[in-house]
Amino acid sequence: MSPLAPRGGELREAARTWLEVHGAGPPEALAREVFGMERLERVLAQRLLGTLLGGDPAFELVDGRWRLAPAKRTAAPRPLRSLPFTVVDVETTGGSPPADRVIEVAAVRTRGGRVEEEWSSLVDPDRPVPAFVARLTGIDEARLTGAPRFAEIADAFLEILGGTPFVAHNAPFDWRFLNAELLRARGGCLTNARVCTLRLARRLMPEYRRRNLDALAHAFGIPIEGRHRALGDARATARILARLLDLAAERGVEDERGLAKLCGIGGTLYPDPAV
Repeated sequence: MSPLAPRGGELREAARTWLEVHGAGPPEALAREVFGMERLERVLAQRLLGTLLGGDPAFELVDGRWRLAPAKRTAAPRPLRSLPFTVVDVETTGGSPPADRVIEVAAVRTRGGRVEEEWSSLVDPDRPVPAFVARLTGIDEARLTGAPRFAEIADAFLEILGGTPFVAHNAPFDWRFLNAELLRARGGCLTNARVCTLRLARRLMPEYRRRNLDALAHAFGIPIEGRHRALGDARATARILARLLDLAAERGVEDERGLAKLCGIGGTLYPDPAV
């Protein structure tokens, strides 16, 4: 199963992201976010959204409000210790794709808290690297000389990700950048379920005021070797994920359905059964 969707998937993904945050919403608010149109009457908004989302079983219209449809699954939920997760991290030229580009990407495949596979690559962004990014990451234009463009490494990234849940710290950031690159390189977007370790930490560690990567690594006693490099941050995030899943288990969350509910993503946390 390809983890890419046709080009229209970019707009549906924008709708999914907004609904994950807001739970449900009136058509005009959702349409403004998805289509970038400031002034939309409800009737026109509903017509546009109906065309985009009406045939997608992941979305439903209930009492005039759009929301993510609950997952329909007949098989018993699988225990988290048996499921693979792929932890992803990117370094970029800035914070706003598609104008800004990826300069490094890494993926760490884990299962039951143990690393099964790692992969990383520098990426030629085809544009200058700002000085502050070079200072932060140590990745300057000289280091990127001869690095592949994203289109050249897209297949390798998709292979390690497969149908597993896409995990990252502040996952929407990495997700947006990689989808922008994949849209440019392959004409499609990811369809994987997502797990955000920042969101998990908010649910599981409400007593902590700071839950960025450094704060969580310190709280769990996890060293970060290679901070602000994609593989170093992905490795640390993978260890943080394992500790968060331990905390979830202490609350009785031990299978994929429980984690989906805890993550607040409406039961979409189901990896491809083939992986």
